[in-house]
Amino acid sequence: MKTVYKILLSFVFLFSATACDDYIDVNDNPNQLTEVPSGDLLLRGTLLANAQVQQGHLSRVSMYYTGGLIGLNLVQQTIYNYDYTPGDTNGTWGHIYNGILVQNKEIRRISPNLDMLLAIIDVNEALAVGTAASLFGDVPYSTAVPDGAGLDSPDPTFDAQADVYASLQTLLDQAITSIDNSTTAVGSEDNYFNGNKINWRAAANTLKARYYVQTKQYAQALTYVVDGINSASGTMSYNPIGEVDGNSNILFNFVNSSRAGDMTGEGAFYRELIDPANTNGRNNAKTDETARRQYTYIDGDGEQTDGIDDAAMPMKLVSFEENLLIWAECLLRTNDTQGAIDKLNELRAHLNSGNAFNIINATDTYKYEAYVLADFENGGMENTDGIAVERAVLREIIEERYVTGFSTFMPFNDVRRLKASDSDVIVPFPLNNSTTTVNPQRLLYPQDEINGNSNIPSPIPDLFTSTPVNQ
Repeated sequence: MKTVYKILLSFVFLFSATACDDYIDVNDNPNQLTEVPSGDLLLRGTLLANAQVQQGHLSRVSMYYTGGLIGLNLVQQTIYNYDYTPGDTNGTWGHIYNGILVQNKEIRRISPNLDMLLAIIDVNEALAVGTAASLFGDVPYSTAVPDGAGLDSPDPTFDAQADVYASLQTLLDQAITSIDNSTTAVGSEDNYFNGNKINWRAAANTLKARYYVQTKQYAQALTYVVDGINSASGTMSYNPIGEVDGNSNILFNFVNSSRAGDMTGEGAFYRELIDPANTNGRNNAKTDETARRQYTYIDGDGEQTDGIDDAAMPMKLVSFEENLLIWAECLLRTNDTQGAIDKLNELRAHLNSGNAFNIINATDTYKYEAYVLADFENGGMENTDGIAVERAVLREIIEERYVTGFSTFMPFNDVRRLKASDSDVIVPFPLNNSTTTVNPQRLLYPQDEINGNSNIPSPIPDLFTSTPVNQ
C-alpha cells in the first residue's frame, strides 16, 4: 500500500475531483506545493470520494451478484459471470485509502480545533472503512496511514474484520460526543447535510446500528436505532449538481458514458420480483409496486428523467428507510414480533405517502397498506407456505431490505450475513451461471495491494470465501 503514502498524488486526486480552483489561488509557479490553510477546504473531496465508494463501480458489481442488474457486454458481462479480477477493486480501494483516510489525517493535522469538521470526517471515515470491512473482510486500518508516512514506511498490516468493526464503533462514539460538544460549524463544503449537527448525529447512530447488524449483534443495534435517522429529510445522501462533469448522479455518469448499453436492469430478478404481473412476486392485496418499479428502472442505455439514474437525483448512503428496517429486524430478533410489524408498517406508511420516490408517470400506481399479524400466520397473504410466524415476518423484512436497498450494498451484505444462520429467509435471486453453486461471498483485494503490500493475507481469499463475520 505504498501508494497510500504518496500524499502529493492524493492531493492531485482530491483537487481534480472537487474543482478546488474554487478554493485555492494557484500561485505563479504551478509546480510549487501549496499549503492548504484549513481542513474544511478538503472536506468536499473526501465526501465525494465516499460517494464513489458507496454508489460507484463496486455497488454495481454487488447488484450483479444479487439479481439487481445484468452485465451484457465487455467488462460488465465478464464481471457479471463471476470473472471478477483484483484490478476491478483498485479504484475503490484508492478512494477509501487515498481519497478519505489520507485526507482525513491531513484535516486532523491542520485543523485540530474545528470540532464539528472532525466529527464529520469521523463519520465519513466510519462509513468508508465499514464498507471496506464488509466487502473484503480483514483490511488495513490501524496502521494504514501512520505518522510521517513515506515510501520507506513499513507495509500496513491487515486488521481482523471484527477488530475493524469494533474500532469503528469507538470512532462513531467519538464522533457523536464531538457533535454534542461542538462549538464550530461547517457549511456548504458538506455536500451531505450542509453542516446540520442533528442529521450528522442521527446518521452516526444509524451507522452504529448497521454495523451491529452486520456483526449479528442485534440487541446492540436496537440500542442505537432509537437515536438514528428519524425522517426522510435526515437521510444521508450524495447530492449531485446535475449534468455537470464529475458532479452528476453516478449511475447517470455510467449509463451516459462510452459504456452505455453494457448493463441493464431489464430482465433482472429485482425487476421481476416487484412486477405486479408476476404471480410469484411480492405484490399482493396490500402491496402495489408499479410506481417503485418504474422509478428504479435502469435501462443502461441512457437515464430516465426523474428516475434513480437522473443526473440530479440524490443517491442514498445511510437512510431513514434503512433505520426503520434495522429497527424492525432487531425487534423481531429480540422476540417482539408485533413491534417488528409496527416498524415495518411505519416504512410502508412512508412508501404509501408518495414521497419515498418520484412518481414517473401519472398513471403509475402504488399501495402499501399496513400489515397485521394474521397476514403472517399460516395461510396469510405473507405466509402461504405455512412457516413459523416469526420467520414469515423476518422474511418480509429481509425482502423489503432487498427492494429498499436497491443500488446500495444492502442486498449483497444481507445475503452473505444470512447464509449461515438464516438461509430460509434469503431473497431467492438466481446464480448468474451454471458452473457456480454459491453466490460470491466477498470482493477481491485490489491488484495494487497484492503487488505492493507484503502483509496481504495468504492464501489470498477468492470470491467465494466468506468473510470471517459471515462464517
